[in-house]
Amino acid sequence: MTRHHAAFRTLAFSAVLLAFPINAAYAQDVTSIGDRLKALVVKQGLDIGWSNITGDASSMVLEGVTLKALGESEALPVGNVTLTGVTDLNGGFHVDTLSTSPFSLNEQGLAVDISPIVFKGLSLPAENASDAMSSLMMYESAAVDGLSVKMAGKTVFEMQKAFGQMTPLDGSNPMAFSGGVEKFSTDLSVIEDPSVKGYVQALGYSQLDGDIKMTGSWQPTDGRWDMSQYDITINDVGTLGMTIDLSGLTPEFLKAANEISTKMSEAPAGSDTSAEQAKLMAMLSDATFNGASLRFGDDSLTSRIINLVATMQGAQPTDVVNMAKGAIPFALMQAQMADLAGEITPAINAYLDNPNSIEIIATPPKPVSFAEIGAVSMASPDNSAATAKALWSLLGIQVKANQ
Repeated sequence: MTRHHAAFRTLAFSAVLLAFPINAAYAQDVTSIGDRLKALVVKQGLDIGWSNITGDASSMVLEGVTLKALGESEALPVGNVTLTGVTDLNGGFHVDTLSTSPFSLNEQGLAVDISPIVFKGLSLPAENASDAMSSLMMYESAAVDGLSVKMAGKTVFEMQKAFGQMTPLDGSNPMAFSGGVEKFSTDLSVIEDPSVKGYVQALGYSQLDGDIKMTGSWQPTDGRWDMSQYDITINDVGTLGMTIDLSGLTPEFLKAANEISTKMSEAPAGSDTSAEQAKLMAMLSDATFNGASLRFGDDSLTSRIINLVATMQGAQPTDVVNMAKGAIPFALMQAQMADLAGEITPAINAYLDNPNSIEIIATPPKPVSFAEIGAVSMASPDNSAATAKALWSLLGIQVKANQ
């Protein structure tokens, strides 16, 4: 079950967007394309197989496709994968459309159904692409119309219209990307733990639904990767929003990191991969941190919690708020962050008085390398308070409410 789930997650979500590249040095038949497919999927940490290939080098069907994580023995049956409009492109290939068959998994009372995953405009590099940028696999769009999960015949989770898009590189302009999920929903009535179920019902939730939005950009020349929006909205709960801005994730970096990760994935179980891990950490230390944020915009969750606690304690909501305010300095002291109380407490108090939004923002005065972040983190191993204060200053962290 666990192996099936690991492979399924890889297929169903973000990793699948890179899991089916096809390229070869001007391959002229489906067999050579298939051989190249196997080699490239391995670079994604996956092993793919099929029972037969039909069609020709411009349009083909891979029949009985199976997929598994490297090192695993049990493969996930994916079904047929269809490629149409395959043409030569600078020694590689351009694929107009790649689509999977509808996918179903039924096991131990759990049924998962996924509509076809469709990719448009795949640009696939040549086998021996010399520069790192030309070795990266790109697509114009990817979409999944629906996904559902049922337990004992009852739908517990549904997702509608997941999508991703990339704009091609245009001169010196960065590549833009966007994606999201138009709607998802989950049924909370299936929660079995009586205590958890009781709290959920007391908060007034029986089903949750919402959406996901994501936008960003990537500049290959300096490797600046700016995810300017990643919002998960749950109606009548709130929106959790994240942003992150990094530099140094160049095509060369990504190619080298992928090669190391593939080598680690292919290593037999129990092998010593410490050298590869050290290389990967050394590479990451050269990347830089430009900023990040984590924001929660309330949509009634906070007031529901305050009212529930007040009911349980036989108190008024204002009493609960005041008790929470009084507990904050003590909690910070327990976390050895008492020196930061003046930075944190005012924002939390303002949020409790008027639950609108609360946000943690990191805006360092200048870009900070991960090597420097690691050095500060380890400078005072026996003094958590000093470490927290040093990182707070280095990263320019602030806590803001209702802004």
